[in-house]
Amino acid sequence: MANTTGSKKSLRIGIMLEAVQLSDIVGVDIFGNLSRGYMDEVKVLDPSIAAFEEHAVDMEFFYIATTLEPTMMVPGLNFTFQPNVTYDDCPRDLDLVLIGGPTPAHRPAQADKFIKEAWLKTRVWITTCIGSAWLASAGVLEGRKCTTNKGFLGTVQQMYPDTEWLHQRWVVDDKPYDGPDGKGELWTSGGAGAGIEMIAEYCLKNFSRDFVTALALEALEFNPAGSRGQFYSS
Repeated sequence: MANTTGSKKSLRIGIMLEAVQLSDIVGVDIFGNLSRGYMDEVKVLDPSIAAFEEHAVDMEFFYIATTLEPTMMVPGLNFTFQPNVTYDDCPRDLDLVLIGGPTPAHRPAQADKFIKEAWLKTRVWITTCIGSAWLASAGVLEGRKCTTNKGFLGTVQQMYPDTEWLHQRWVVDDKPYDGPDGKGELWTSGGAGAGIEMIAEYCLKNFSRDFVTALALEALEFNPAGSRGQFYSS
């Protein structure tokens, strides 16, 4: 399984946590269910899961914000998360970064600096909802094919005309990468539901399908066969 996320024995995943909508980042649970830590827990309850042990991956999650103080999600949601790293201190050479959709006004200078410095060093970037607009605001999406929440497409087309914005539930494109073979991946989705399905599809393409189905999709009650897929019906 060369050149895929699932071919690695360990992964470092960053989640840009601050001011995003909670539903936009819950897809990280799919990755968590593929981790060594989760495998060790569930095989005690279901010994048959041990059949997939060779596929489990050591994972480290970086929950990133401007400071280490508890951070609010989108305004109106009385809920906070505890970041474990700041934008200033987070490694730039992660394996994957997940970005949810913050309000358009949320553009901390530290986050902008992190995006610009990590863009070429981290191979895979995944955005849900208007998280892609956050990337675009940092100037890294010129010439890329992307999408965003469909209600926001007209706005981002005007704001960032050098990016090709597509009316799709999710879009996959190449991106530059400073690592082996120089080829990175950019996965952008529309609203939160499309983002969860896109992350499921990403995992099915990068890990053993049986492993992903047994440890994540069935456990979390996702049904990829019932998904509406990558494209809108109209």
